[in-house]
Amino acid sequence: MAPGTEHGWLALVALVAMAVPAPGTAAARPNVLLILTDNQSPALIGAYGNREIRTPNTDRLANQGTLFTRAFATSGVCSPARATLLTGLIPSRTGVHNGLPERFAVPDYSAIEEFRNLPQTLADAGYVTGLVGKYHLGSSETPQLGFGSWVTFSGGHTESFVKQTVVDNGRIFDVAATGEHLTDFWTRRAVDFIKAQSGKQPFFLMLSYNGPYVLPPTVLDPPNTRHAAWYEAHPPTPVGDPMHPYLEAFARSFPDNIPLRGGNVGRAAIESLTNPRAMINVASEVSMVDDGVGRVLDALEMSGLARDTLVIFASDQGSAFGQKGLWGNSSWGSPYPAYNANMQIPLIVRQPGQIPAARRSDHTVNEFDLLPTILDYVGLGDRRIADTPGRSHAALFRGGPAGEEQPVFFEYITTRVIQTRDWKYTQRFLDAPDELYDLAKDPGETRNLADDPAHAAVIGSL
Repeated sequence: MAPGTEHGWLALVALVAMAVPAPGTAAARPNVLLILTDNQSPALIGAYGNREIRTPNTDRLANQGTLFTRAFATSGVCSPARATLLTGLIPSRTGVHNGLPERFAVPDYSAIEEFRNLPQTLADAGYVTGLVGKYHLGSSETPQLGFGSWVTFSGGHTESFVKQTVVDNGRIFDVAATGEHLTDFWTRRAVDFIKAQSGKQPFFLMLSYNGPYVLPPTVLDPPNTRHAAWYEAHPPTPVGDPMHPYLEAFARSFPDNIPLRGGNVGRAAIESLTNPRAMINVASEVSMVDDGVGRVLDALEMSGLARDTLVIFASDQGSAFGQKGLWGNSSWGSPYPAYNANMQIPLIVRQPGQIPAARRSDHTVNEFDLLPTILDYVGLGDRRIADTPGRSHAALFRGGPAGEEQPVFFEYITTRVIQTRDWKYTQRFLDAPDELYDLAKDPGETRNLADDPAHAAVIGSL
């Protein structure tokens, strides 16, 4: 080696070391794209077995990543479920037990800002953050929770996918003026966010669709999507289960002259069980969301960010679309239903080169697990999350061994559920009945054993 050459090589190595991000630094962390849908059962997705609703892009995501067959919401409606997802806390900890109203007596009200939350934690760690779509956790006019970019709408209920006032980084307008379906608008703004990323800082984008929604009276409106003609010619088969007494009691709880669009929404839910338009609308809106999934995945590829991005596809909570004779989420029944049709959600994760492709896992994942899992996955697992029951599944995401499985926990106002592999116990406070199901023998939750003295010990243990 020539004199001085060794020193030259050492200098070069030092320069390279300085240029490569050290593990755990902001520049080395993966981007996070969280695609969240509204009231979507996994049974509406091809990768989960549906053969009548077209979801090629969500299926592509599953083929390129890992699909979880046992993922569960922690609450039965939007606001508490989203609060859990973003904080890792159950509703009894966040104090958010039901869907929040559109307007608040407290200016700039934010339901969860006092807790560690996902967007603020990532922003503090150097992430560029953005929300596109539904928020439903506080005031919509200005950004909250550390979100830098802010594209949303007030409230959380969907009266229309073609007429909706949106807030786009301070600009307020009716999306109808753009001539777009609302789902397409969210997708376009999400693609804009991705294209704007330089790659010098990691990003967190929460793309929060308010579709497919599936709730009356919206689901009984004339379908208004580019997929409507296909599904009108190929209507999905209704589930066909007879009406559940909980839905019938829910309809009776409303006066017939209630001043809501669609009148008695309970009766509208009953109509949805047999009206072909309901399933046509559900399928059309699912396919609209699927189109969006495809466009944002393509945007990641074209921007050269796909391999550096953890993509998570999930829903805030499940929703029955005829199973057990129910329609809607857990608020659409009296007493509040908490069957797996209401509780189970899709969960698909992908990062090429990091997460195994075409893999399925039946390990139980609770919604409150997602915050600690994401933080651990991106190298922020040392951040303390007070009072969370959540556990990190980051190793499982990467194809490693699953940790110890814990039960499913679910809360919705007066309804509480604990569910293991073998048993499911629903206890109602100030309401009835309690329910116990032997899931090993009765996975369809058809025979309530709560009043059977032979199972008193099981109930006691749960």
